[in-house]
Amino acid sequence: MGKVFEQKCPSCGAPLQFDPERGKLVCRNCGSIQDIPEDSDKVEEVSLDGLDFTALTEQATDEAAQALPVYNCVSCGAEVIAPAEQIATTCPYCGNNIVLTDKVTGKLRPDALIPFHIDAKQLPDALQKFYKGKALLPKNFFSESSLSKVTGVYVPFWVFGGRLDGMLRFQGTTSSTSRQGDYLVTHTRHYQLRRNVDLSFRNVPVDASGRIADDLMDSLEPFDISDARPFDMRYLAGFTADRFDQAKGDMAERAKSRMIASAECAAKSTLYGYSGVYRTGGSLRAQLHAQYMLLPVYLFSILYGGKSYDFAVNGQTGKVVGTLPVSRSVSMRYFLLRMAAASAAVAAVFVAKYMMGA
Repeated sequence: MGKVFEQKCPSCGAPLQFDPERGKLVCRNCGSIQDIPEDSDKVEEVSLDGLDFTALTEQATDEAAQALPVYNCVSCGAEVIAPAEQIATTCPYCGNNIVLTDKVTGKLRPDALIPFHIDAKQLPDALQKFYKGKALLPKNFFSESSLSKVTGVYVPFWVFGGRLDGMLRFQGTTSSTSRQGDYLVTHTRHYQLRRNVDLSFRNVPVDASGRIADDLMDSLEPFDISDARPFDMRYLAGFTADRFDQAKGDMAERAKSRMIASAECAAKSTLYGYSGVYRTGGSLRAQLHAQYMLLPVYLFSILYGGKSYDFAVNGQTGKVVGTLPVSRSVSMRYFLLRMAAASAAVAAVFVAKYMMGA
């Protein structure tokens, strides 16, 4: 049997839950409030060179293949089965909050987490703000759509920092136009450009859960990493939490790609006076380090027209991301209006040129 950690109210013995608004543990039964002591210890950064992610994920896979982990709820004695990647859950029989301690020890223990700041009851207001201005929504969307169960999840992330150095090559172009008789001639000149790069990066988050779409998690940024706290199991009370299941190489390459894209934009911003600039080559070396962190996310779906649309909310900032249905009739009407406006603009330019020629 696996080991569990439970949050119990010292006054009445009911389960405690972390309240994002108060930043404390709250008993929903008797109203008792418990502080979570602030830990002044510095959150140490973990070097990738000293941690074998591949070995850890392979070990987890082997363990899961042998037997699905089973835990005993201390409150009611029921057996609770948890997936290999889950580190916090709720007993389906008595509702007690359970942290699976054997999955957050040693190298599997997160370095830090960002607590939830947004309460689930604030999500309807956040959704209404998200819907505002979405002109292509079907007219009956608000009356016929429904919200699925909302799950507050601490999603595993690797938060990278490091340094890029090297050289990038670009090609820049300039164009000029002159009249030669009845013709307008465009002259284009090409320039070979170089920029040396030496940049430092901090707090680049990359989600480490294969169960959640990467683009959905990327869209939730930014997270304020300065608000991170040293890992404490008490923050997990009342929420679900997952353990990382992505290998070292994949995560490091994603972080490096994002850093290189930022470096390319920074280098381009120093190239003035060109009508066009695009990268042609060069190479950058990366020295990376990372922290294993849990970041707060609400996950749910909007059900409409027999389809499910996935949504996520940043549990720290309240930012909402997701895909909404589009009304075909409204979309076609907007398309026709844009086409009419474009045609009118072209006709105006043609008439102006004709009048100047006359």
